[in-house]
Amino acid sequence: NRLLMGTIFCTTSLGLALPLLKEMRTLRLGRILLASVVIVDVISLFLLAFVLSNIQGVLTANFIYSTLVIIALFLLPFFLRQRKLRRKIATKLFKGNHFDMEFRVAFGLIFLLAAISGQLGFHAIIGGFIAGLIASEVLPRTFLKEEKLHSFGYGFFIPLFFILIGAKVNLPTIFLDISNLALLIAIIAAGLLSKLAGVALVAKVGGMTWRYSAILGLFHAARLSLIIAAAEIALRLGLVTEELFGMLIIFAIVSATVVPIISKRLAGIAGPSAKAKTGTAQPN
Repeated sequence: NRLLMGTIFCTTSLGLALPLLKEMRTLRLGRILLASVVIVDVISLFLLAFVLSNIQGVLTANFIYSTLVIIALFLLPFFLRQRKLRRKIATKLFKGNHFDMEFRVAFGLIFLLAAISGQLGFHAIIGGFIAGLIASEVLPRTFLKEEKLHSFGYGFFIPLFFILIGAKVNLPTIFLDISNLALLIAIIAAGLLSKLAGVALVAKVGGMTWRYSAILGLFHAARLSLIIAAAEIALRLGLVTEELFGMLIIFAIVSATVVPIISKRLAGIAGPSAKAKTGTAQPN
């Protein structure tokens, strides 16, 4: 489906952008990148849910109501911040406990909101994303500075996820067929160039130099988790073939490995010149 492929190509990856942001030398560019990646990530999640519902022919009033509920959940972290509930919750719930209560609350939120998201017709990844936003406003700062969630996630959930996805990819059918190989090259080229050109053009129109525009475009072109999630859902629903599913997984791996290396080097070259422009509102 063309609409589904277009949605997959427009996604980005906050998880890949955050580690790269820590090494950037230009704070202004980093803030622009972070804000744009978050916005694109959230919009992509909603757009993916809309497209899948539309393709299945279940775009009814229930989907509208479900969307309103999801939007309300997205607004919940901002409500918690405005009410300054972090200190109250930390004092009453987490003070003096010795049972890793923060850790349990974080994973309880993830599983609960993932289940709610699934029941509403959205993918569980949306619920997990919202759970992370809520956890950042509820859990104590001391807990957030630790690496418990990172170690558990990267040590168990993420490897298990990739093992299950990788087991579904049939590489021989892709690389031993010339037509499939040509389609794979076309997908990789279209997926990377469309994101690079689109973001770079918008950044240039916004007044940035071509170098900074290219950096933003490359950072946005690095994608992984949402493409894999979308491809897995589409395969399960019978919207894509096993060959196309494998091509999308390979495309995600290429964009997540090659693009960050190029963008990181380009950002490192651009860094010193950006420091000389301190005090300007926007790189020109």
